[in-house]
Amino acid sequence: MRNIRATRLTMPVLICALAIAANLLVILFRSLLWLPLFVDTVFTAAVTFSMGLVPGLVVATLTWAADGFLWRVQPFHPFLLVAIAEVFIVHALKPASPDVARLPQSYASKTDRKMLAIYRIFLRLILIYAACVIAASVLGGIIDLVYHAMLGAERPSYIAINAIMMALMQGGAHELPAGIFSRIQVNMIDRLVVVFGGYLVSRGIARVIEGKQMESQT
Repeated sequence: MRNIRATRLTMPVLICALAIAANLLVILFRSLLWLPLFVDTVFTAAVTFSMGLVPGLVVATLTWAADGFLWRVQPFHPFLLVAIAEVFIVHALKPASPDVARLPQSYASKTDRKMLAIYRIFLRLILIYAACVIAASVLGGIIDLVYHAMLGAERPSYIAINAIMMALMQGGAHELPAGIFSRIQVNMIDRLVVVFGGYLVSRGIARVIEGKQMESQT
């Protein structure tokens, strides 16, 4: 009994800590390679898919806090709200665990039922992807307007999104729609990596948790 309780307590903490460390490594590599994509929430999405809302929020918040203390000298950045919004979207729309046995028996073979399960998961992931692209673009554009335009915070020119935004504004676009549309192009790529990559990682996390629970019961 004590082993079961210890596993239930330590495994989530350990997985969240590893997810935060992995997110920070992604941020570091992105900075070193000057990549224009923001895929530093892959492991946040993975934790949300496999463990739920609260662990996902913990990983998102502590990743941004650690990023702030280590590199930005600013513990909480307003764009943390985008990561939090994505956690809520992933949790609300995440597909159920692929259980072939629960699928309709009208599909005669197990292979047919397995393909149906994969198809349903794929459609749900597409829905999550589209919702994340829209949320990250709109919310990011609003935050950019408030934080940079209204509050006067410096807008880094080396970030691809800001370069696209400035080009749109020079063409006559208003700052808010320019901030939103400049993000859509980038978010269509990096949210694809975050959602599908996060789901694949989450399946590995789920297997680890199930394996540890089985070991603690024996």
